[in-house]
Amino acid sequence: MTPHLLLFIMLPILTGLLLYIIKHPMIKAIAVITEVVLLTMTFWYVLTIGEHSMMTLLVNVPLPFGMALRIDRLSATMLLLNNFLFLCMIVYSLKRPYMNRLFIFLFLSLQGMINALFLSTDFFNVYILIEVATIAVSILIMYKKDSQSMYDGMIYLLVNMVAMGFFLLGIGYLYKTFGVLDFVTIENLIPHLENKRVLVLPFSFLITGLSLKAALMPLFSWLPKAHGTASAPAVVSAILSGIFVKVGIYLLIRMIGIFSFAIDLQDFFLFLGFLTALSGFMFAMAQSDIKLILAYHTVSQIGLILIGISGIRDQNNFGGIYHILSHGVFKSLFFLVSGILVQHYKTRKIKNMTGLWQTSKHVSIVLIFSILSITGAPLFSGGYSKYFISYGNESELLKWLFVVINAGTMASFIKFFRVIFTKPLEQAHKMQIDINQKIVISIMAAVCFLLGFAGDLVTKVVHHQPYTYDAVSQLSKLPIYLFSYLISYLVFRFILENSKALKFLKGIELSFNSINLAIVSFFFVTLAYLTITF
Repeated sequence: MTPHLLLFIMLPILTGLLLYIIKHPMIKAIAVITEVVLLTMTFWYVLTIGEHSMMTLLVNVPLPFGMALRIDRLSATMLLLNNFLFLCMIVYSLKRPYMNRLFIFLFLSLQGMINALFLSTDFFNVYILIEVATIAVSILIMYKKDSQSMYDGMIYLLVNMVAMGFFLLGIGYLYKTFGVLDFVTIENLIPHLENKRVLVLPFSFLITGLSLKAALMPLFSWLPKAHGTASAPAVVSAILSGIFVKVGIYLLIRMIGIFSFAIDLQDFFLFLGFLTALSGFMFAMAQSDIKLILAYHTVSQIGLILIGISGIRDQNNFGGIYHILSHGVFKSLFFLVSGILVQHYKTRKIKNMTGLWQTSKHVSIVLIFSILSITGAPLFSGGYSKYFISYGNESELLKWLFVVINAGTMASFIKFFRVIFTKPLEQAHKMQIDINQKIVISIMAAVCFLLGFAGDLVTKVVHHQPYTYDAVSQLSKLPIYLFSYLISYLVFRFILENSKALKFLKGIELSFNSINLAIVSFFFVTLAYLTITF
């Protein structure tokens, strides 16, 4: 029997609500069981969906005027990442003091809404879900109720509400044009429009809202405040960077597909992807706060994903989607490890974190796996996905841009290698870490390796694609990887480490008004580009 798609939404929300209302000593165990059930359901769909899609009507009104949930290969992949990460976060948090009934309710409700976003087929439902999920995220950011987290949470909430106002205007124009809001129906009606220029304005509104949700350049200033806030639990930062920011990318992929017959923004998004990737790692290198380094690198990796999905080859598109999966796991793992490090060292300054190998070899190995993944090492997840993102690029400019992006990522994470291999500033004390936390970070580190080493198997089973990049081919790239890391280290050590330019970048922080100005400017630039090129 096929599990009902509505269960992906209602099961976590109702479980969270039930656990909030009813006091029971087994609430954490019930939450874990719920997560296991959801992940099992997701695996069933991943293994059976193939090239087709499955749909569930929510009301007894046929489309396009009714409401439905639809799952295909892309949404199944996103559900797999989302439910896997939430299971890991729940287990990781079992012994943490913030893991109370309210937190479980908010956390599981957020999971249900993210699942709903990946299954929805209606523009207005997507708008409502994003708005409600944004409120839930804002509360989680402000969960510890100190002044900094309250400020970060409010900035996040207000900026996203402004951006989604643009998205709502786009929806209004689409409804005026087509009289319906169903994804598939609008995609089928677009070829029959006599004047396709009427799509320029609504598409610009939609893309502006989604580009901020995806943290594209120059609309990413809100992200470090939200993902890197000091007071948010590590699992909240992990979910925000691992999956929630991917909602914007997922919807961008959907919009590109829906409007592809009339609007081609491939070059525009390719340029934007490189600009976002370059900006992200430059800002990351300038930071000394461990969570801010990771937050800015989320921006850089989002740029890489956008490059992939904007590529001219099917392999590029596949690489972008695979990198969503890869980045979701290794960046979430980074944030969990950063939470452990902050708790142990009592500081967020990465230069004050030393001697990790003497303190905990287990956490050190997990951190090394994370670094190897994000820097694109052979046999690790990032190396596998980046290979396909850059596959077949014949332009010398693009090749050099990829080299610069990868070198910048490598240079940024030299700071993390120093955490592991430098001598302790003080006498090293054994790191205290709960067994459930050890299990979670170990499993996630293993997944980082398996997504690279066994990438061909994952590609076949999860993505149903014929592309291959076997372990032997990956290992052949090892000399290039090591040489690149050596050059990156020398450049960072002797040129960038004390650079005035990086110190200047560190001081840049846009105000709320400046972020809003960036949103409006992005809209007009997009509108002008479409008007000129249409």
